[in-house]
Order: sequence, then structure tokens, then C-alpha cells
Amino acid sequence: MATVLHFYVHPSGHERAASGHTQRKLQGKLPELQGVKTELCYNVNWTAKSLPSAEEVKKLTWLFGCPLLLGDVAQKSWLHPDSNDLLLEVGPRLNFSSPASTNVVSVCRAAGLEAVDRVETTRRYLLSAWP
Repeated sequence: MATVLHFYVHPSGHERAASGHTQRKLQGKLPELQGVKTELCYNVNWTAKSLPSAEEVKKLTWLFGCPLLLGDVAQKSWLHPDSNDLLLEVGPRLNFSSPASTNVVSVCRAAGLEAVDRVETTRRYLLSAWP
């Protein structure tokens, strides 16, 4: 039975700038919007009967991270919504595999991660508003 693993990527400086741009655009429609934070999430379909070993998790974390930013990938989200926040996740349809997934799966197989058969990336938005 397959398990979906999640690897969350902490936003870099470029992502924070994009969040500011997104916030400015949304505030035209939602004046009560106080802030926007984003993160990427790699959703990994793991087909092995057991969960990945520590070494396999280390490989996946390395593959999804930036070599210049140590500690930018975690298995827990960086976004922590309050009761008045809205958390949105946007990504590809789940009924077909994207071309990007095919490429990432090839890289995983080359790294010895045979249990990975699909990886889809989603972007998560935390909208803080409505005081």
C-alpha cells in the first residue's frame, strides 16, 4: 500500500518577495488581508511496504532542498495557521502525473530511491486576515 510523504520547503528570499507581491495584489480585492506566507510541498508517493529509513529520508530531504540553505526542508509545515487564517494549497490535478513528476521520479531512482513512483509539487498559501 502506498503512503504519501510530505516534504515542506521553507521559502527563500525570492519566495518572500513573491509573497509580498501576492499580498499587494490580493489586498486590492481583500483590504482586510494582513499577510501572506508561502511554502512549497513535495508530495511523494512511497510504494514500499515500510516507511522510508533515516538514510532514505536524508536523500529525499537533500534532493528537495537548496544546497546553500541547510535546514530548509522539513517533514512538518513551516506554516502555522491561527483560527482566523486561511490555508490554501494549489497544485496539479491528482488524476494524472505531471511531466515534472516524471523527471523527479527519474532523479529519485538514480539516487537509489526505488519506492518513489510519483512526486507532485504544490504551493501552500497562508492568508492572515480578518482580525
